[in-house]
Amino acid sequence: MKNIYTLSLLGLLTLVGCSSDENAKYVESGGAQTIISTNKINIADWNNAAITLVNEMIASGVFERIPEKKPIRLVVSRIVNRTSENIDTDMLTKKIEITLTNTGKALIVSTDPTTHTVAQAQAKANGVALPSPKITLTGKILEDREKNSSIREVTYTFQLELNYAGAAAWIGEKQITKQQSHSSWGL
Repeated sequence: MKNIYTLSLLGLLTLVGCSSDENAKYVESGGAQTIISTNKINIADWNNAAITLVNEMIASGVFERIPEKKPIRLVVSRIVNRTSENIDTDMLTKKIEITLTNTGKALIVSTDPTTHTVAQAQAKANGVALPSPKITLTGKILEDREKNSSIREVTYTFQLELNYAGAAAWIGEKQITKQQSHSSWGL
């Protein structure tokens, strides 16, 4: 019986030893050492698209041109996914919301039902109307895939539109293209 326990313990220790994370390391999210895949949008793609688009939006002066009290109340509307992936567009929009909020250019209006209920109750208690958003952010994410005998390529196009009074006040687009060589063994 003692031998069975000893063998079981040795087997367990062997399995634990084989699944060691001794080679695991931290890398900068979205940095040069992150894994790049043509099969999906990765963290580097989200970071690149969000940073580029929000910097272009701010540099355009669109927030200064809109004749509303600053910071302007903004609500993020629907970001349409036209890719073959099931993606969470919050990976893009949250980064943009964080940056715009931290610049003081926009006040992001929550679409969370509980937050909205609390805001309505506070406004009613103060005898004022709940201010409505003045601008909306909408968008689309597209993909285009190509391949030939030796290379697979995917281009993701991130499109954003900032709307004021029913019209586009700013439109931006960021394309990210990735390539991968096919294995000579067909794997």
